Amino acid sequence: MEKLTSEELVGWCQRTLPEDTRAFEHLVAQYKSRIYATTYRLMGNQQEAEDQAQEVFLKVYRNIRNLQEPATLPAWITRIAINTCMDALSRQQRRPQTTPLIPIGPDGESEEEPRYIDTRILTPEEAALRSELRHCLQKALGKLDQTARVALVLRDIDDHSYQEIAETLAIGLSAVKMRIHRARLAFQQALEHICPDVGKSFKRTEQPVQS
Repeated sequence: MEKLTSEELVGWCQRTLPEDTRAFEHLVAQYKSRIYATTYRLMGNQQEAEDQAQEVFLKVYRNIRNLQEPATLPAWITRIAINTCMDALSRQQRRPQTTPLIPIGPDGESEEEPRYIDTRILTPEEAALRSELRHCLQKALGKLDQTARVALVLRDIDDHSYQEIAETLAIGLSAVKMRIHRARLAFQQALEHICPDVGKSFKRTEQPVQS
């Protein structure tokens, strides 16, 4: 399926919805992996991530005709995803026990590999250490409050720029930088508490989420 620009997608949807849903179906196909990855990392498990992703696209369907700035479509959809997940977690009065780094698809397989994973063949010992590292990172992220967790997911896992995050969260650039700085400090403290050896290693390299 041909990838369309934000302006093309929004214009098509606004011209044809609700009578013709082909434009919206194209939008879902183009953004579903990205949104599912976000909901999975924020909700902490596959079923709830799928439920919230469906809720996100329902909200997009209902509101896209009112979107005034088509170029902001990616940030707009991501903001809806974040707010939808945060609302769901608040209603449940919980936070994820872990924040998964790798989204798991419907077939149970990983949909992507994180950027810090290399492709060489690992020894059993290296594989075990890598698994332990991933577990430590996920547990530490799960200990953060909602604001900090969102900041680190967007910046250090999803690799959004500071400007993109500012647009997504509808806050100033300086506020974004401060929020990420504080989130990294909180993450560092959580990591040192959960996995002291890993935490000390990350502190030396000053890389809070990726290695």
